[in-house]
Amino acid sequence: MNLLQSQKTFTGRYLKNLTLYVFTAIIGGVLIGHYAPEISIKLGVVSRYFFIILETIILPIIFMAIMYGICQLSDIKNATRIVWQTILYFLVISSIAIVLGFIFGSIMQPGADTGINTSRINTSLPKTFEIKDGKLSTILYLNRHGLFLILSIVLGISMNLSKGRDRFLKLLDQGLGIFYTFIKYLYLVLPIIIFCNIAYGVAIYGINTLLPLSKVVATVYLADIVFIFGILGLISYLFKFNLLKFLLNIKEEIILVITTSTSKTAFPLIFEKMESEGYSRKILRFIIPLGYNFNLAGACIYISVTCCFLVQFYNISLTINDYIWLFIIISFTSKTASGVPGSGFLALIFTLNRFGKIPLTDLALLYSVDRFMNEARSVTNFIGIAVAGAIISKFNQQQKKNSTMISTD
Repeated sequence: MNLLQSQKTFTGRYLKNLTLYVFTAIIGGVLIGHYAPEISIKLGVVSRYFFIILETIILPIIFMAIMYGICQLSDIKNATRIVWQTILYFLVISSIAIVLGFIFGSIMQPGADTGINTSRINTSLPKTFEIKDGKLSTILYLNRHGLFLILSIVLGISMNLSKGRDRFLKLLDQGLGIFYTFIKYLYLVLPIIIFCNIAYGVAIYGINTLLPLSKVVATVYLADIVFIFGILGLISYLFKFNLLKFLLNIKEEIILVITTSTSKTAFPLIFEKMESEGYSRKILRFIIPLGYNFNLAGACIYISVTCCFLVQFYNISLTINDYIWLFIIISFTSKTASGVPGSGFLALIFTLNRFGKIPLTDLALLYSVDRFMNEARSVTNFIGIAVAGAIISKFNQQQKKNSTMISTD
């Protein structure tokens, strides 16, 4: 049985049932988190270690997937055109997402007149977010996704030009198959992880945390909704692509992303789901892995909105040039928001450090509600990545079909 067939079997028999298990886990997590907070706080360690394991597995998968996608580009007709289409699409979408965040941040004014007493804020952040400049190990760790990305692209291009290309592709395919199989069984414990994750969140933060900062959370959610159904909806309409039908087809993967607060949990599954819908496997294997690094619209919106919040909260006056510089910084720092839950908040810290005009004094204030914004950020990232693969694949398949019809005539 080949990899694709086994994935279809897994999706058909398990993933659809997983939706029921996930909802059961959510309800159970909320109840335990509310009525047994002391126990729930201890459960946080379960989900924390799970996401460490998940990143350890997913990172090499994306590494191999990028190499595989680049290495097999020569098998795709008009590969150069697809590369340029992908680069242009990612740049345009990311730029629109950042500008959209600025627009909503300026209109909604989430940081103005919050009535928050900063003296009551716990200004300490978890050690995970401590950045100790100067240490090589810290620099390498914080930039691990970028380093893996560059290395995978270089190796993919090198192997594509080498004589052992076919053998290398076969080894990569086998390696990806092994990792996918392992993750398939790892997903069996997802309901337990989700239960612990929800229980911990409710016990630590609770719904009351949202009240003083509800405006910034609402702004992020509203901007994400407008981006998905407005921006992506418009693009889908222009390319004659049914967005609503597509979202319904990947609803199981979306639920996984929401409940685990990371878009990477659905990475191995989105390929077989979209391939089964008729999208080009070779194009998807090139676009989607790159999208997990270069097409993070949710992170772009989140960082730009929260920067606006802090500018308003501290009553800082910024010029047009300042916003242009902030736009450029977010364009780069958002690419680091592709890790485990909390990576988006780390990308925000990178942004503020590089911008230099917004203090980090009360950043713990935002961290208290980051968990609530993380779901919207992750889902928007995931949907944006999947839609990019679908649109570029559909467009090039249609172009190929038209070319075939013309040559036949």
